[in-house]
Amino acid sequence: MRFRKPVALASSVLAVTVVMSSTTPARAIQPTGYAFSGTQVTLANAETGGPALTPGLHRTQLPNDGSPRSFTINRNQLRTFVASVLTYEKNGSNLLLADDHETEVKITSPDGDDCDTQKETLREGEPAGIVVTNVGFDDDEKLSRNGYVGSTCREATTLNVTVAHTGGGAGSTDAEILITDEPKGVGDTGAAASAAERTAIKAPAQAPKDEVAPGTGFAGAATLTPGTYPVKLKVGARIFYKVRLDWGQRLAATMTVPAKDSNFGSPIALESTISIWSPQRIFLGVQPKDYQFSREASMSANNSEVKTIGSYTAAVRWANRSASSGDNGEIAYATVPFTSVPGWYYVSVNTQPRTPVSSDTPVPATTPDVPAELSVAVVGEAQPGPRLVNSAGAEVAAPSAGQLSVGNGVSQDDPFPWVKTGLSAVAILAAGAAVVWGLRRKA
Repeated sequence: MRFRKPVALASSVLAVTVVMSSTTPARAIQPTGYAFSGTQVTLANAETGGPALTPGLHRTQLPNDGSPRSFTINRNQLRTFVASVLTYEKNGSNLLLADDHETEVKITSPDGDDCDTQKETLREGEPAGIVVTNVGFDDDEKLSRNGYVGSTCREATTLNVTVAHTGGGAGSTDAEILITDEPKGVGDTGAAASAAERTAIKAPAQAPKDEVAPGTGFAGAATLTPGTYPVKLKVGARIFYKVRLDWGQRLAATMTVPAKDSNFGSPIALESTISIWSPQRIFLGVQPKDYQFSREASMSANNSEVKTIGSYTAAVRWANRSASSGDNGEIAYATVPFTSVPGWYYVSVNTQPRTPVSSDTPVPATTPDVPAELSVAVVGEAQPGPRLVNSAGAEVAAPSAGQLSVGNGVSQDDPFPWVKTGLSAVAILAAGAAVVWGLRRKA
């Protein structure tokens, strides 16, 4: 299953607002890059084989000529997992790409069956940026978020994952590989998010607090707590924040750009896009019924018109993984089934010159930072979740009720809340019948 482009509040609301000042000096327009993290690994220089990756964040390099690199997944250790491959596509210090950049991720069985293949492309002339490609396996073949695959893929105890990258000239491209696992829910796992919990919501603005420097990657995403924070949108940059969600809670991120009363007009046409990502780095799309409310703001040159954009999630519930794909409300197709775990949810904001850039209106050497207001709200009371166990029946810990983001600045906490407590027992998980899904999204 691949993501398609998409687009009544609970009893409590916690809100965060980011306010940006327009009194900032002009800055050279260059891509700011991506801050890679993770344990360095060397993948096999082949279609199959390579190290067996375990849950956690890994870092590697991929040749730009399309040569395959591979690693393996031990199904005796992982039943339900997501493998998220992130690359940062660039063209030196230039803002725009000079050629097409593509990342392909493929899962195959030991018998050579193609279990799933996903690829993403950034085209020539598009701004430099990240590409996130997700593939995975689910222990429950009956879930609506899964697609059908051959029996050899379901029954295999070892899977090969092959990654190939093209574009960017000679040399190699850095990549992050995040492996996450979902323990099994037992007992009363509750119901999926209701229709009211799939409606569009906006985060209310709050009084400003001190500035919190944003991260430039998922691993370094800055933690936000309820309040208002001044930051700056730099042209050519993507910034990252994270907010903690518990069972039954929703996230809303709403941005006003440029900030009200700032009288800011960019010297060039710009686009700002806001996105929300799950703890597994799955892009969570929305489809609001209000056609004037979307994830993207298009700003004309020298125009100070204020626009409001935003994104939001369904309520986090275990049963969302079996939610019907035919009734998503104002949540995008294939998104509800992946809003199924508590933990850190990520908000990214990407600001770029509007493309294509006309030859008679070239990008200037410098441009000022864009003032804006970003509001983030956690909606709903934290609720008890299901019991989580491994295949041996041993209980797996989940975040405690009411645990939300705390503190200012950059936090390096685990991206998946049960990595330390639950995945220490992952080696004794038994392999089960599995069904592949393909989750992909170019950011």
